[in-house]
Amino acid sequence: MNKFKKTVACSAFAGATLAATSAIAAEAFEPRYNLAGSLGGEMFAPPDQTGWAAGIAFTQVDISKVTGDDGRALTQPIPGGVVPLPAPTPSALYPGYGANTAHFDATGPMTRADLALGYITTDRYGGGRLAFVLDLPYAKKKHVIGVRADTPQLRWNPAVPEVVQWAVQAQFNQQYQGAPAAQAADFSGETTGIGDLELQAAWLYNREHINVLAGASVVLPTGRYDTSPGPHIGVGNFYTLRPALQIAWLPTPQIGLASKFSVGLNTRNKDNQLRSGNWVSMEAAAGYKTAIGVIGVHGIYLRQYQDDDNNPFGASRARSNDAGAFFTTKVPGIDAALTVQYMTSTSSRNIKHGNFTQLRLIKLF
Repeated sequence: MNKFKKTVACSAFAGATLAATSAIAAEAFEPRYNLAGSLGGEMFAPPDQTGWAAGIAFTQVDISKVTGDDGRALTQPIPGGVVPLPAPTPSALYPGYGANTAHFDATGPMTRADLALGYITTDRYGGGRLAFVLDLPYAKKKHVIGVRADTPQLRWNPAVPEVVQWAVQAQFNQQYQGAPAAQAADFSGETTGIGDLELQAAWLYNREHINVLAGASVVLPTGRYDTSPGPHIGVGNFYTLRPALQIAWLPTPQIGLASKFSVGLNTRNKDNQLRSGNWVSMEAAAGYKTAIGVIGVHGIYLRQYQDDDNNPFGASRARSNDAGAFFTTKVPGIDAALTVQYMTSTSSRNIKHGNFTQLRLIKLF
């Protein structure tokens, strides 16, 4: 009987190892983009501000699921197979089991604080000023991962005694369920630390009621990261170049419209040789200026246009549609802009799906 037990254990673990692939999915289903939104009442800021600026942002992310290609909670196929029996049992008597599907239940909060320092030149270049920003995040992340898969029934040759069938099926059930449970426990956990540093450079141009920002940022892999299961503060050991064009238009002193177009260009992860596909995003916002501040709505459209390379989940092209609202006001006494905003995922593919709440404070000196 011990021979049967060891054989079944190896086979069941082999059938359940697909769960481990979630640990190395592209960017941990997190594109390097602020899904809380970056457009708010700041579109009404005076156009001729120069000098040093500082900002701090607190973001609360509540993930309700990780989606797959169909927009539902992530699943992954489990191939069928056979359970070898101890010698001298002929292979014709080995029981088989059919293909199956593993269901991933992935939730968890993340609290993130970003400290940013920037400078806007007084001199103009090509009619606009230059701006430089350094953004350093600090975050606490928690993953609660569950992996579910119904145990398939073994298909037996009638020549195998029923007592052997029952014994092997019982061991198979235990091992088949035990492996995903153990792997889910490995993926779950908490971590805290400094995240991936971002450096930005941009050209600011103002003309009448139009403000234009054109530039790019580079995200550096400074956050703690490795290829082991579980949450990591750093997204991965790779770089992301993110060119962006942002335009704000004030048709009237009380109405503001803004849009932002970004592209994410990723290098290959040096630790696992996975390359996450490049993506594009469009963000839009509309605000109305009242006596107490600016209220408005905003949304994000993100699409990964290039397949992942060397990803166990395949092409895994991320998609996210998000919508929300914001309020921006001036803080008396310190002459700083305070924005409170909320964003929720309305539909998604191959990405973390949830709610994003952010509080940010920006002051120029």
